[in-house]
Amino acid sequence: MSALVYGAQPIGLGHLPKAHGESVFEGSYRRDASDFIVTEDLGFVPEGTGPHFWARIRKQGISTEEAASRLAQAAKVSRKDLGYAGKKDTHAIATQWISLPETASITEGVIDDALEVLSLTRNQRKLKIGQLAGNQFQLRLDGSVIGDLNERIQDISKLGVPNYFGLQRFGRSGSNLEAARRLARRDPKGRRRLHPKDGMAASAARSAGFNAIVAARLHDDRWLDVAVGDSVALAGRGSHFSVTESELDSVRVRVASGELDPTAPMAGRQSKTSSEQAAFERSILATDPELYEWMTGVFRDEDRRAVRLLPKQLEATVSENTLELSFWLPKGSFATAVLNELGNLQEAHARSAS
Repeated sequence: MSALVYGAQPIGLGHLPKAHGESVFEGSYRRDASDFIVTEDLGFVPEGTGPHFWARIRKQGISTEEAASRLAQAAKVSRKDLGYAGKKDTHAIATQWISLPETASITEGVIDDALEVLSLTRNQRKLKIGQLAGNQFQLRLDGSVIGDLNERIQDISKLGVPNYFGLQRFGRSGSNLEAARRLARRDPKGRRRLHPKDGMAASAARSAGFNAIVAARLHDDRWLDVAVGDSVALAGRGSHFSVTESELDSVRVRVASGELDPTAPMAGRQSKTSSEQAAFERSILATDPELYEWMTGVFRDEDRRAVRLLPKQLEATVSENTLELSFWLPKGSFATAVLNELGNLQEAHARSAS
């Protein structure tokens, strides 16, 4: 896992600082696919009419891309005509929506032992990446309670967890991040247009920088601190704004209540926050000059991402050597960031990069 560093900061979850103290649970997760259940929440109901089929599918042990390929083959249509809102975990049981063109020959029922069409409806448009509200998780962990689990669950429910990117973003053994470094060595100043196939590598580099900045905020005991000029986001949404002096007190109250979140950058040349906050963030990003110079060449504008992830409907049940968790997360966040606040848990199944 030596590839998983940004500068000198390890950016894998087990090596990043926690917000709520030492581990309260030790053990493993994802021993079987049935231990990790994901249900997509679009946040809206398909229209029911239109030229596109929308299939609600359940997959087990395969990636979303593989599920789409199998569905396209069964429906006798081109894979490129299918759409989905987001990729779901491979070693899991995941329910999500996939859209197909009106020429698809598709019915409800089992496709194969890993894929089933649960229901069909129609919609006016093809389903697109990001067109969802979030995901509901039901997880089963094996291990032992070694601390005050109830207090930790309460802390997470009230204050959330650091919004770290999980290992999926960085690829198997950090392969996506290594790919970004190869691109940076070939084009140090990021002057070449990014090829679509290099998008995952670029995203991994920006995500690594983000994890490093959030870690620095925690090390400095300023994870949820806000100052005048800082960029804050509406919780669970992408929109953000800069804090004025007259708003500072009310913003701090709204951060404490979970309504607003401080943000950190996905790196780019142009900052979207105050000069003071930007200087702190650049000081962290510059600890990995190879990636930083390349990213700021490739991306003109930075994007802002909340530094906190606040799970909703978080519930925990302990029975003998099993901890069962259920919670809802907004799109773009990682369930493993929640697990990280419980302890340094091991993934029982070798993680897939997909």
